[in-house]
Amino acid sequence: MDINRKLLGILLDLDRGRRSGILRIQQGPAKKQLVLHNGTLVFAESNVPQEHLARIMVGMNLLSKNKLSAIASSMKTGMTSEEALLAVPGLDVHDLEKGRREQAVLITSSLLGWSTCDLRFFPGDTLVRYRLDLGLALPELIIISVRHAIAAHVFQIPPNFSDGSLSAAEDFADKASIFPLSDAERHVCSLLNSRKAVKDILPLIPAERGKPEETVLFLYLLGLVALETAQNAGDRGSTDSADQKLEDLLIRFKSANLYEILSVSAEATQEEIQTAYHEQAKQLHPDRFQSVGFSAEVRDKAQQVFALINEAYLTLRNPDSRANYNEELRKRRSSGPRLETAQSEEAAEALFREGKALLARGDSENAAERLKGSVWLCPEKAQYLYHLGIAESSIPRLRKSAEQHLLKAVELEGGSAESHLALAKLYMEVKLPRKAELHLQKAILWNPENREIQKLAAALKQIL
Repeated sequence: MDINRKLLGILLDLDRGRRSGILRIQQGPAKKQLVLHNGTLVFAESNVPQEHLARIMVGMNLLSKNKLSAIASSMKTGMTSEEALLAVPGLDVHDLEKGRREQAVLITSSLLGWSTCDLRFFPGDTLVRYRLDLGLALPELIIISVRHAIAAHVFQIPPNFSDGSLSAAEDFADKASIFPLSDAERHVCSLLNSRKAVKDILPLIPAERGKPEETVLFLYLLGLVALETAQNAGDRGSTDSADQKLEDLLIRFKSANLYEILSVSAEATQEEIQTAYHEQAKQLHPDRFQSVGFSAEVRDKAQQVFALINEAYLTLRNPDSRANYNEELRKRRSSGPRLETAQSEEAAEALFREGKALLARGDSENAAERLKGSVWLCPEKAQYLYHLGIAESSIPRLRKSAEQHLLKAVELEGGSAESHLALAKLYMEVKLPRKAELHLQKAILWNPENREIQKLAAALKQIL
């Protein structure tokens, strides 16, 4: 499994540009974010339970487990996780810094292992409030996180590794000057002035930390060395492609619910569930991966993936077990952890205000970016959806998205003149007068004396 090179590149760009803001990363229901100031990490956070700050500090023996309920109660009153933790007797800012640092490494190392995800950067200095700034340089964060990921077996040494060859990457000099490498790692780089066999390099690597193979894997993941294995190119392409696909599914399934595993909606009929299962079975049944072209690792991953698919199908095909699961899912959603609730709502409001101001100045593109962030954080706020729809309506390529956001705003509000009027204008713009008429009539019902609605109704009459 390769490193998330897109994320790696973004982090290095943010470091070079000394950028401030929030980098948000999402894969399925899992949401994580890195808060930055002048190109350094302030802190990281996640909605994955095992990556919550309080739980990490319990695992580090910095916090008693019996304090968790009190911390959760404090956060419900609007405190940030930092404020709630610092309110615990006996816990000081030094303990908090240790926990924040460990949390940042855990989150970043997991993100580097995500091969597919949605990444968005929201610039700004005041999007969230915080007391503790780790001030961790991003290249240092990357180094620590990659080492942690290797130790945790997020990244594996490739098959036929010892039969391959190594060379310095094309942009080796630039990257080597960025990363704070150890003496052993710099020594390996100095040996690669030309392509060399892995088996000739390994005995020359000083024993510093871990195995020599892991030192080479570390440099490869950072993009400092290029690795070519002796495996047949055709076979490698086939097995690597399957391995990547199955690995991606395993990552996604870990945080997905049973409906998401089968790629059906929660309202799917029994027939739709059965059809979805059979489609998955055609592509992912372990029998498809039994030929000599696939490694034992690929076959094992296929077994794991299909076991999860099978479990989802067996649960959802039975009305009784499906009803029990739906109830469990409902409880989980109503009581499940939110991503630093108070901070998320505050950040959403800050992004909304920025987006609204940009919209007033006619800068629809940047307004839409800010407003997307507010919707991402608080997807059930009609006001955020309405203004995002307005911003997107003036950008031709985003008009379909604008329609969806305005319709969602109408659904959440139970109807309003503003949202229906915005939809009517949008449909007029894309030459759908009948749809425009429908929403204009609803706008009139909500606000019959609105002159803008009356003016648009008169214009529509001439078209119809």
